[in-house]
Amino acid sequence: MSKNAKKQSTPLRAIPRLARFLSLAPMPADWKGVDDLMPILERLRADGAVVMMKLDGERTAGSDQGPYTALITGQVLAGEFFRSDQPTMEQALSEVVIAYAKSRWGFDPDAK
Repeated sequence: MSKNAKKQSTPLRAIPRLARFLSLAPMPADWKGVDDLMPILERLRADGAVVMMKLDGERTAGSDQGPYTALITGQVLAGEFFRSDQPTMEQALSEVVIAYAKSRWGFDPDAK
């Protein structure tokens, strides 16, 4: 990476910035669990999105992408959806929430 290249944020680290972008209460940089994410998830619901989480006890093989699935869909997305399978629920949710925020709200996770 060159000196001038912009460092991209991970979805996990972008979630507190999204809370600020949405004028929600501040979130800790080391947020954890669904409780911390609920204000953002409620905003998605209010926007007309359907948010689903799956905890899959049958996905235990090392070749699996992870036992946690997050999905955002709904009429507001006109047939599109965002899905992520990850080793933690935080990773799965942050992936789909940030993808939705970029698509629907014009959120730039790398903006300061």
